[in-house]
Amino acid sequence: MDTVKGHIANRDYAGLVNFCEELEPQLALTQNNTISLEDFYGTFMLGYLLEQDLPSARFLWKRLGENVKGSSKELRLIWDVGIALWQRDYDNVYKLIDSKTWSPVIAPLMEQLGENLRERMLVLLSEAYSSITIDDVGRYLGLPREKVLSVTNEREWAIDLSTDMLQPKKIVQDTPQSISLANFSQLTDLVIHLEKS
Repeated sequence: MDTVKGHIANRDYAGLVNFCEELEPQLALTQNNTISLEDFYGTFMLGYLLEQDLPSARFLWKRLGENVKGSSKELRLIWDVGIALWQRDYDNVYKLIDSKTWSPVIAPLMEQLGENLRERMLVLLSEAYSSITIDDVGRYLGLPREKVLSVTNEREWAIDLSTDMLQPKKIVQDTPQSISLANFSQLTDLVIHLEKS
């Protein structure tokens, strides 16, 4: 479990998922009393959710035994968050995240999931809308009106309180350069030249 905690502390969720994928078959074959199945599968599923890999989280839930599903209310609630994400019911995602005092292993992952989702929603809203109501932004971010105004003000969105509208400021993201055919041709010529030498 120390490796899992290390991945969580370093926010290395891809590493967490890889570790859990390697450990899962071993847990199925041997009786291991050092790892709680609830904590293991909870962190495993949250790793998938943090990596935005909803299909893998869904298949993990389907392959869990009924004894594991039935014995853990927390695991069921984690999957409820996954269902809400799958259905794009973001308002419910935040309510589910905030509805419970999570175990010490799960709590930092849930907090990070909420933060990541809010950040992703802010980026998507700024790309998709030229104007949007404050209440709609609140539903997408799971925040009350005052907090929405604070967050959007920090991001320099235009706020019109007379109409309750926000105008998102477009977020400029670095886009990786695409390789054009000319670049590919130059690379091919270079490789051919090196092979001849």
